Amino acid sequence: MGIFTRPDSPCWWYFNEKTKEKIKTEIRIGLTTQQRKDSKQLASDVYHQVMNDQAKGVHHLHQDRPAIRFAAYAGPYETDVIDHRAGKDREKEMLKHLVAFFGDDLLTKIDKERVGQYHTHRKKRASARTINREVDLLKGMLRDAVPKYLAASPIVGTKRLRIVPPRRRYTSKREFVRLLRVCEDPQDTAILILGRLTMTRLGDLIDLEHSHRDPHDRRVLYVADPKTGEPNEVALGKRAFAAVEALADNGSKYFFPKFRVAENPRDWAGSVRQRLEYLCRQADVPYGRSKNGVTFHWGTRRSGATDYIRAGKNIGAVQGQGGWKKPNVLLEIYTEVSRADKLALVDAAPAKKTKKRKRA
Repeated sequence: MGIFTRPDSPCWWYFNEKTKEKIKTEIRIGLTTQQRKDSKQLASDVYHQVMNDQAKGVHHLHQDRPAIRFAAYAGPYETDVIDHRAGKDREKEMLKHLVAFFGDDLLTKIDKERVGQYHTHRKKRASARTINREVDLLKGMLRDAVPKYLAASPIVGTKRLRIVPPRRRYTSKREFVRLLRVCEDPQDTAILILGRLTMTRLGDLIDLEHSHRDPHDRRVLYVADPKTGEPNEVALGKRAFAAVEALADNGSKYFFPKFRVAENPRDWAGSVRQRLEYLCRQADVPYGRSKNGVTFHWGTRRSGATDYIRAGKNIGAVQGQGGWKKPNVLLEIYTEVSRADKLALVDAAPAKKTKKRKRA
């Protein structure tokens, strides 16, 4: 039966096959899609550790497991596991931080207390969201070390750092037009238009090649290796089609070669964000979360999805175009930015205009 939920409980439950009991964990079910996914994984870890402990007692298992330090374990893990994942570049960056801290530790010595020390160490340079992702990778690595190096993962049940969600910032159509007006070449224009109108992720945009256009219907792009791992076809409207056509003679097999100059592919997305920051200055539009301004992800993909939903477009088509696995993600995006709809719901009073003081 494994883990499950109950309508009368806010926590995950699991079924103990040995005692035939339904047991409540203290792990609360997440509210958002990501929180629910994370909490479910945590509950699953608890369940499997309980089952493994029971099996050890039933079978009187005793194993002389080889001792290994984290750095020695991480090397082949990177080659044999991480290298085969869609998000390998990001995970390799996270692994560097884990190895720098845990490298000399025996796997058996990495416990909740040691992870707490890692939290303290990383808080000086990284956000809580980043640290949680790094520890999630660590949890997966120690889970995979069972049973060869560990009887069970010693960090099952480690609490995640509390995250204060950033304020979501919808980029209005007027602001988007202002950004397009200050674009200095076809690549500037196309990456913004494709990001907003096709809702393609930044990493997938950077990897687009001219050969990814359907030879039989040039209005269709093929995203071969998206974040979700499932190839996706993207339709081009009139504006997106024109933007892509303007890239045809850029002298490269890629749509956006100017953003692929950095030696480390990990820096390519950063070059796009730096360019967007420059365009925002030119257009007098605020940039970055700290200023409640435009970011690439929200200014293109998420704001574009909001536009389609507001226009009453078929949510299944929006989901397919943007490559989301589940349509409920779109509703979460929309409810985060629909301030005008909320004001209309309560029949809000008109905003007061501030009077300008007369100069003496």
